[in-house]
Amino acid sequence: MKNVVYMRSLASSVALVAILGLAPQAYAQAAPSDEAEVVEEITVTATRQSQAISKVPISISAFDNETLQRDGVRKVDDIVRFTPGLALNRGITGSNVISIRGITSGAGAGVTGIYIDETPIQVRNEGYGAGSAFPEVFDLERIEVLRGPQGTLFGAGSQGGTVRFIQAAPNMDAWSVYARSELASTDKGSETYEAGVAVGGPLIADRLAFRASVYFRKNGGFIDAVEGTYTPVAGAVAQYPNGNLINFRQTRTVREDTNSDDALNARLAVEFRPTEWLSLTPSISYQRTRQNDGANVFWPGASDVNNKIFNRVVFSKGSPATNAAFTDISAPDTENATDEFVLYALNAQAELGGADLISSTSFFDRSNRKWLDFTLIDTFQFGGFRSPPIGYKSASLYEVGQKNFVQEVRLQSSNPSARLRWVVGGFFSSNKQTAQQNIFNNFVDRLPVVFGAAAGGSPFGPGTSAIVNALGVPQLPGGGSYSEDRKIDEEQYAGFAQVDFRATPELTLTLGARVAHNVLKYNGIFRGPLNNDNPPLGFPCPTAGGCTPGTGVFTPLYQDTIGLKNSETAFTPKFGISWQATNNDLFYASISKGFRPAGVSAKVPANFCGPDLALTGYVDGNGNSAQPVSYKSDSVWSYEVGAKNKLFGGRMTVDASAYLIKWSNIQNSVFLPNCLYGFVDNLGDATSRGFDLALNVEPVEGLRLGTNVSYNKADYNGAVVTPGNVSLFPANSAIAANRPWTLTFVSEYYFKDYYLRADTSYFSEARAQAATDRASPLYNPLLRPDQAYTAVNLRAGVLIGKADVSIFVNNVTNAAPVLGSAAQIGGLVYTASTIRPRTVGITASWRQ
Repeated sequence: MKNVVYMRSLASSVALVAILGLAPQAYAQAAPSDEAEVVEEITVTATRQSQAISKVPISISAFDNETLQRDGVRKVDDIVRFTPGLALNRGITGSNVISIRGITSGAGAGVTGIYIDETPIQVRNEGYGAGSAFPEVFDLERIEVLRGPQGTLFGAGSQGGTVRFIQAAPNMDAWSVYARSELASTDKGSETYEAGVAVGGPLIADRLAFRASVYFRKNGGFIDAVEGTYTPVAGAVAQYPNGNLINFRQTRTVREDTNSDDALNARLAVEFRPTEWLSLTPSISYQRTRQNDGANVFWPGASDVNNKIFNRVVFSKGSPATNAAFTDISAPDTENATDEFVLYALNAQAELGGADLISSTSFFDRSNRKWLDFTLIDTFQFGGFRSPPIGYKSASLYEVGQKNFVQEVRLQSSNPSARLRWVVGGFFSSNKQTAQQNIFNNFVDRLPVVFGAAAGGSPFGPGTSAIVNALGVPQLPGGGSYSEDRKIDEEQYAGFAQVDFRATPELTLTLGARVAHNVLKYNGIFRGPLNNDNPPLGFPCPTAGGCTPGTGVFTPLYQDTIGLKNSETAFTPKFGISWQATNNDLFYASISKGFRPAGVSAKVPANFCGPDLALTGYVDGNGNSAQPVSYKSDSVWSYEVGAKNKLFGGRMTVDASAYLIKWSNIQNSVFLPNCLYGFVDNLGDATSRGFDLALNVEPVEGLRLGTNVSYNKADYNGAVVTPGNVSLFPANSAIAANRPWTLTFVSEYYFKDYYLRADTSYFSEARAQAATDRASPLYNPLLRPDQAYTAVNLRAGVLIGKADVSIFVNNVTNAAPVLGSAAQIGGLVYTASTIRPRTVGITASWRQ
């Protein structure tokens, strides 16, 4: 409901604090004591050993639980504001790409490591992938963002860096409780609310402890789903540089605030110490997220962006009960997605005297199911309609699964002050990934003409549909025009080691290496008329007595990919040197390598896509079209220098780094524009360069000021061309449409019983790339790079014993940048996304 009055719910949030109890003692986040007049420091395990962040010679951002709450972080998206070099691009209904330092890709294996505790969970870009899952930000001990390749300690896929979500551990020494609730309202949108509680402590002194949590959050929507009609606009190129080519007339609102989403998260961990030197910690984590109708995607042509009115158009399916021309399909009218995972883990640690033996065993079981609207695509592809007729509907169901088993064992030195610190380990993973897609429509069976073939015409004659005469086979049950089922079975065996040798009291040398052997098996089965590679396309029947669909010369041919396999061995070294000039000044330099493993592409229909393959130069020695069905690994070499300094008695900290990354043999998507298929090939090299800067200062007691600055420029070294010299990306073009500059300014003032906080984030205009790059063959003059914008957030809170109650305003200026503009097939409709409009709310938490 628009502009909901939510004071009754707000009261319940405050009541939660009262129920839990308001003790008179000082809260942990109260104004700093006389002994704590320095910027606080977080302990991290980025090197697999616990160290203060100022002593770790890599570029890293870390956020503990209290910092996450203070900064208002509710999703991984919020971390981007406070993390130099980190970018996240959200796609429709759950697809997303996270990247660090400009190393980003929508093809092949992942380029950013994503860990929950000790478990890597990143997903391959296979089919129309789901993107990687991210845990909800509640009851986390901390989040660590490691910038630069982490191939030695964190393995494949950590080319740009690694994001680690470290969950709260059981505590043998004391009981603790953390509870949080929140209620908010978005301008011209609906309510957002959350509630969560975590509790833990010893059950048997020094022997058994637990940690349990449960959390739910719903983010209210602000985009309406509407129906209507539209017509082309004359002179659109001159009049509508933002890509609005339509005059839209709304006929009804199907659903207000349709882009809401919610998340449910629960976890239980138990630590058992049978002896003083051995601990065993089994745990289970569950999460389910649901995204309604297209995330934050809207139609500019059906919206009024200046007045913050966002609409997306829904195509409701016609019913065969009222119109026999329609096929009954089970697809919903609006888009939606559900992502669910369970993580089972067992961590064991043995203190051996001078060394620790650590074992991590885990199984990650994930399923992602989403519906995307294909009405624009299919009505144009099959019928040539630039505006779908009323009742016409097409939708695609994507189902992606992950079943990842991971076992790591490592032995590491336990004395952080030792002259020689070391870690050595072994790693095994078995990742099984499935990707299924099925496209359904309710109108194709009744079209008079499809791809030039007529109903009742050649080659099969009277009584046959146009799609059968065009593509040779009828649609699958339920109006299915396309079906694919892909399965990947990937195993990795690795050994790794890293040593840090203190050559002098100030100078430390680091040497690390990882050797990994990867084996990948791939199967793909494709069915449906759009996958038939022997289509008649309306040609006359060559057989006397007539032809029957699916037989004889018109027997369907499907490009199934069965039993493909590749394997490789990768070596990723790291070299580092660090100089602890004083206890407050660390300088370092490193050279490191990262890689992501090879893979297999599904075969495209050879006959249907043959002209496209030939045009792009994918031919064999006889000049026949030939697609590569596998691609090789690619790799990066990173060169980095940095410094971490404490100044003015610890009141100021500076964390700065500069880097140069060389990316070779990049796994790139090759799109075939006429047959609308694609595959992956190794094309192009690139260079990413930039710097990251984080500065925090406490000029007087209670006042904290912080600045994060990041600059990145990631370009292809030369033109990216296919074997036929067809340009995919011009020379020196951007790898992706990332923003070169991001800046965040944070100010906090803590009094004895209350605090004030403000943060301002600036994101520069994104770089031109592909459709927004004038030099690109894909250039579209109606599109422009993502706009620069500034977001301002405010929070004021009061500390009441162990409780913290605050009010906040996010996106104070109600900025509404147009982001991710894209042209839909047919050339009339453009879509875009934006950030959440101004949101006002209250947060109540209790911590003991």
